[in-house]
Amino acid sequence: MSVSLLIWLTAASLLWDKYQELGLESKSNLPSTLLGIMLMVIALLRSISPAGYHFFLSPVIFTIGLVLLADGFNGFRFYWKEISVFSLFLLYPIVMRFLRMIQMEKLTAIFSTFLLYIMGFQPLREGVSIILPTGRVEVLPACAGLDIVTLMFICAILLFFIVPLTNTQKIICLFLAPFIGFFINSIRVCLLTYFVSQSADEAFDYWHGEDGSLAFAMISVVVFGLFCWFSYIRPLSLEIQD
Repeated sequence: MSVSLLIWLTAASLLWDKYQELGLESKSNLPSTLLGIMLMVIALLRSISPAGYHFFLSPVIFTIGLVLLADGFNGFRFYWKEISVFSLFLLYPIVMRFLRMIQMEKLTAIFSTFLLYIMGFQPLREGVSIILPTGRVEVLPACAGLDIVTLMFICAILLFFIVPLTNTQKIICLFLAPFIGFFINSIRVCLLTYFVSQSADEAFDYWHGEDGSLAFAMISVVVFGLFCWFSYIRPLSLEIQD
C-alpha cells in the first residue's frame, strides 16, 4: 500500500507539472484505441478475479492501455515518465527476490546484534536468532525489513522523476535510501528483542504487527525525505529564487 500510494502521487505530480500541455482531444486512431481498450479490459478483469489478479502487472497494463486510448502510439513519447513510474510495480518483486537471495534476515540479525551490543546489552547470535540472557528472537524473512528496504529503494527512484539530480546524487540516493530502511528496521528488531527479554508481550505484539511495521516504514520515508529536502531540494529552490 505504501509503494502504491507513492507511485500514484508521483504520477499525479508529473501530470500536474504539464497539465497546460494536455489536450482534451484524443489523438488515437482505431488500432491504438482498440488495443488500449483491450489492455484496460484485461487489467480490469484480472482485478475482479482475486485468483488471477497480478498486483504488480495490472497497473502497468492499465496505464499503457489508457495512454493508447488518450494519445495513441505517440502518447508513449509524451507520457514515458508516467509509464516508467507505474513500471516500478514490476521492480518490487525483483528487489524482494534479490534481498532473499542475499539472506537479508541474516544481515539484519548481525547488524541488530551489533546495535544491541553498542547500546550496552550482552547479546549473542546463533544464525538468525538474537539471544539475550532473558529471551531470544528469531529474525524471519517477514521481519528482516524486505518490504521497508524495497520501499526505500523505490522511493529513491521516484525522487529522480521529480527532482533534477546529478548522477553522483542519484547514486548516493540509491545506496542511502535502502540503508536507511535497513537501519530503521534493525532498530525495530532491537526493540522487539528487548520486549521479549522483558516479557512485554503486548508491546511486542503491537510493534511486531502491521501497525508497528508501518510506523517504522513511515519513519524511514520521513528520514530520507528530510535528507533530500535539506541536501537537494531546498538548495535547488534557493537557486531558482536567486
